[in-house]
Amino acid sequence: MAQDAAGPDPGRIRDREGFARELTMLRERAGLTVRQVAARAGSPGAHSTIGDWFAGRGLPSLALRPLFERVVTVCGAAEVTAWVDAWQRVRRGRSRRREGVEPYRGLAGFEAEHAAWFFGRDALTERLLRAVTQLDGSGPDGGVLRLVVGASGAGKSSLLRAGLAAALRERGRAVTVCTPASRPVIAAQPGEVLIVDQFEEIFTTSREPTSREPTSREPEQAAFVDALVRAAADGTIVVIGLRADFYGHLLRFPDLAAVAQHGQVAVGPMTRDELRDAIVEPARKAGLAIEDALVELLLREAGRAHDAGVLPLLSHALYATWLNDQGHGLTVAGYQEAGGIEGAVAASATEIYEELPLERRELARRLFLHLVHVSADAADTRRRVSSADLPSAGPAMTEVLHRFADQRLLTLDHDTVEITHEALLSAWPLLADWLAADRAALLLGRRFAADAQAWRHERSDPDALYRGARLLAAQEWAQRHPSDVTPTMADFLRASGRQVRRRTRRLYQTIAALVALVVVAAVAAVTASQAQRTAVRQRDQALSRRLAGDAIALRGTNPALSAQLGLAAYRLADTPEARGSVLSAPAVPYATRLTAHRAPAYATAFTPDGRTLATAGLDRAVRLWNVSDPHRPAALSVIGGSGEVMSAAFRPDGRVLATSGADRTARLWDVADVRRPRPLAVLEGHTDAVRTVAFDPRGRLLATASYDRTVGLWDVSDPGRAVRITTLTGYSEGLTSAVFSPDGDVLVTTAADAVVRVWDVGDPRHPRALPGLRGHTDRVLCAAFTSDGRVLATGGFDNTVRLWDLRRPDRPRPLGVLTGHQNGIVSLAFAPGGRTLASGSYDRTARVWDVTDPAFPSEPLVLSGHADVVYSVAFSPDGRSLATAGKDTTVRLWDMRTSVLSGHSSPVQSLAASPDGRLLVAGSYRTARVWDLSAPGGPAPLATLTGHSDNITAAAFHPGGRRLATGGQDRTIRLWDLSDPGRPLSLALLSRHEANVTSVAFGPGGDLLAGASADGTIDLWRVSDPRRPAHLTTLGGSGGSVDTITFVRGGPDGLLLAGAGADAVIRLWPVAGPGGPHDPVTLRGHTGAVTRLAVSPDGRTLASAGLDGSVRLWDLTGPGDARAVGTLTGHADAVTGAAFSPDGRTLATGSLDGSVRLWDLADRREARVVATLTGHDGRVQTLVYVPGGRVVATGGEDTTVRLWDVDAGHAARRICALAHPPVTPAEWAVYLPADLPFRPPC
Repeated sequence: MAQDAAGPDPGRIRDREGFARELTMLRERAGLTVRQVAARAGSPGAHSTIGDWFAGRGLPSLALRPLFERVVTVCGAAEVTAWVDAWQRVRRGRSRRREGVEPYRGLAGFEAEHAAWFFGRDALTERLLRAVTQLDGSGPDGGVLRLVVGASGAGKSSLLRAGLAAALRERGRAVTVCTPASRPVIAAQPGEVLIVDQFEEIFTTSREPTSREPTSREPEQAAFVDALVRAAADGTIVVIGLRADFYGHLLRFPDLAAVAQHGQVAVGPMTRDELRDAIVEPARKAGLAIEDALVELLLREAGRAHDAGVLPLLSHALYATWLNDQGHGLTVAGYQEAGGIEGAVAASATEIYEELPLERRELARRLFLHLVHVSADAADTRRRVSSADLPSAGPAMTEVLHRFADQRLLTLDHDTVEITHEALLSAWPLLADWLAADRAALLLGRRFAADAQAWRHERSDPDALYRGARLLAAQEWAQRHPSDVTPTMADFLRASGRQVRRRTRRLYQTIAALVALVVVAAVAAVTASQAQRTAVRQRDQALSRRLAGDAIALRGTNPALSAQLGLAAYRLADTPEARGSVLSAPAVPYATRLTAHRAPAYATAFTPDGRTLATAGLDRAVRLWNVSDPHRPAALSVIGGSGEVMSAAFRPDGRVLATSGADRTARLWDVADVRRPRPLAVLEGHTDAVRTVAFDPRGRLLATASYDRTVGLWDVSDPGRAVRITTLTGYSEGLTSAVFSPDGDVLVTTAADAVVRVWDVGDPRHPRALPGLRGHTDRVLCAAFTSDGRVLATGGFDNTVRLWDLRRPDRPRPLGVLTGHQNGIVSLAFAPGGRTLASGSYDRTARVWDVTDPAFPSEPLVLSGHADVVYSVAFSPDGRSLATAGKDTTVRLWDMRTSVLSGHSSPVQSLAASPDGRLLVAGSYRTARVWDLSAPGGPAPLATLTGHSDNITAAAFHPGGRRLATGGQDRTIRLWDLSDPGRPLSLALLSRHEANVTSVAFGPGGDLLAGASADGTIDLWRVSDPRRPAHLTTLGGSGGSVDTITFVRGGPDGLLLAGAGADAVIRLWPVAGPGGPHDPVTLRGHTGAVTRLAVSPDGRTLASAGLDGSVRLWDLTGPGDARAVGTLTGHADAVTGAAFSPDGRTLATGSLDGSVRLWDLADRREARVVATLTGHDGRVQTLVYVPGGRVVATGGEDTTVRLWDVDAGHAARRICALAHPPVTPAEWAVYLPADLPFRPPC
């Protein structure tokens, strides 16, 4: 580059001082001040940061590369590329590994030899040490086994190695540390301590399942567990370290499940003091200075994450800051250059990757994909790989390996390679991008490799070879990924092709032979054909059951694929499992996934018309989607940012979008044309990330809440010329949210303290502080107003949502507290109307609450499916969709027109459906909700019945459909007028029983009402005049609680009353003859209490359900000679509900085992299960068939009512209407056998 020797020359730059010198010469030659440079570069608020570059106090971070390019451009640089090369050259020089002691470990864990540098876990180490050294094998608390469990990144490995192992060795104990992947030989050594770290590897590094052996891992896993249990029994003290998300896998082993109950030590997040020790003490020990401001910043940012998994990110940020030290110690400037907690790992990995030549970059991509265990239904994990199995070899791969290993992103150990810590999987957006780009192909490749290896292990077994769809998929994969095909895979593919060709030749030969022998073989051919059809049918049934199991396993993580696989199983063979999978799909909340983001998704926002959704994330992208059909979202455009985007909000007219993020700015975008957004303004001035942006209802004012402890108020009447009009200060911690009241006169802000601040912004130039809201006991993260502004919701790290009456903002009043989340609440949103509130949490769930009565909020509907923190929740303007965004990079659109009815105050104890099928009443604690099942937008609550003082355990509609009876544990029966179901009226109170009312039933004509009780009696009432019920008689003598009653048409007297309960005897009383009820006929057969009776529509069959887990069928053709005709078994626990379909051909049963079964009664003696329905989280308490015959309603311990569409054809059509995207050939090949052609079910 020809430049004046006296002028600035980026070619002379070798270090930070040279960088500052040449950059300053460039600026001075342009005659510009630092402020002028910042202004002309479009970032006037960044003048102090840019000034640090000129003064040599800092270098541009990777995130600020676009700003650096603008700076050198406005200073008149002739070749921007040369300046960028110089900047990267200095960064590379400063990133070389330093000599001498290393105070921080980066992503690498602490080993026993690093114990002197292991700080912050003294208390937990001592606790674990006591738990281990006090073991003697004689107690009931797990013998000589201990389990150490914690989230990924919580520091389990370091605790076990640098904490426990080092402490034990100091005390002279023999300690062995191993991992399952190292294939250790487990031998009993009495008194020795065996630490099995990363126990989850037995679930991820065992041989992959083959297409013919779906459970081939299990023997290997069981053998390893058995060896550990035997060693423990022989006196070895065994300590197991497990990642928390594999806890459920461990519970499959009974011996380890007992340890999980009694011998468990949990590794949670560090306290603030422990974090301080982990930050400060290594520097102090190494003689390094560390700025107090850096310590406070680190504590604030680590605490902000509130996640045990932040530790490896913090460690790497400290390590990278130490590498950047130029003799000044650890400083804020050095830390920010490294990228901070969230960005240091990504910055290090990206920098190495971008420094590689293009051909090496592709090698790096293939390497990292090879080092990740991808899963269809669980979180991705790292995998240890033999050097011989790497996708390439030679000097090029060696260079790539060592470049990443030098930054401790990879660990090289003898002949193996692995990613140093799983934090890299979520912290490096580029890797997340690679994994998301072709997950199905990665899964197919893993299966292909595993099957090829299994074929080789089985000595080239021809039955293990591929054919059909699986062979085609493998051949296509091999063509697209030739460099990833190992010699074994290539041999396997060639052998599969040869076998197919041989079989084809044999087929032709067989056909020729058959032609010659056609007459002789005719009879034999018929027999063989029948046998073949039988074999194919049996195979299809087995495959249908297995595929239905896969569908259920995927339901939470990939609902679209789950539903389609269940439907494919049903199309293959109508097994109970497959039909159950199809019928169960609509009975759980359904979500459509958006997977375009390549890093955590932080924000969601709908336009006021609900047709466009904005999503934003840490991948620096804001994406606009057409969600007119929320089940078929279509990408519209992508807005690029200069930093990680943390918030997005539309102006009330939907024409302007505001975003904010880690680059310390807010930005305004013109989105009048959503396909062509254009920038309007950059709002600068904050000195830390801007966490939230919020428009006032008129769209003239914008609030920006920042981690710099200030809130900016901006006049955005002209969004192209936004002006900051005032700043709200006085905060002791960074801001986490800001929200305007619907009238725009009040602004509520939350910060990383326990106080919610309220501001009068009627005059935004002179805001006035109002009384703060106190009640939270930890940091407050979010707030939301109802649409009428009367109620405010706030949530935070005390795991609660608090509701406040803000009708008078100067006199706020607490209303109620919502509990149930297991970790901090980070996002809140009210649905239109204000009766429904959604919350998103660090516990990986979103919850939907009915807050119609804020003082007595109902139990929430729990939305599970995100694999990590749910950062954002937002309702569509019509309330029919809920968008959630999470750290797992996905955005989900939940259909709120769900078949799951929530909002009940406690477990649902009773159900009743109106004769016309329009209304459903669900009873729970003190209240019963009336639901309109015919509402156009889906089931809708109409009213809540109040008056009972305890659980409502019984409900029944009058045959006319306008009256209802309810009974409860308060010993009363109440009669209700539901002529106007939105305004129910109480008619009468019946209170003769001395114990709980367990069941109520109207007679066929509606004039009789029976009520049963735990006091052992049944009362009969005449209710012709419902306001003046008349008691007729009391039936007793059951010898215990009467738990269920029903009227039966039949017998010479025309009407029977059936009752049963604790003594397991069913009694049939004639109740319509002269003289009232006579002595009952008794039916015996159950071995435990009878919980439910149901009679078929024709009155000929009685079904009885019992605590013995069985359902018995009784023929009532002659009531005086009733007899048992069949017993239905299969439930794993007590049967609590039974109901006949309107045509009497099907019986539905519900159980404490959480399932619902549908039985075909074509032959009552040989009734068979046609479907098993799952979806309740806990016991099924009650069940009814809704008149019309297509819907079964169930009430559960999980406080929900679920509506099951039991018409398989209708359910299949609904699946195909909702499920998106369609199943792909690659996904088909993963889950179905090779010889089954690709046949999409929709």
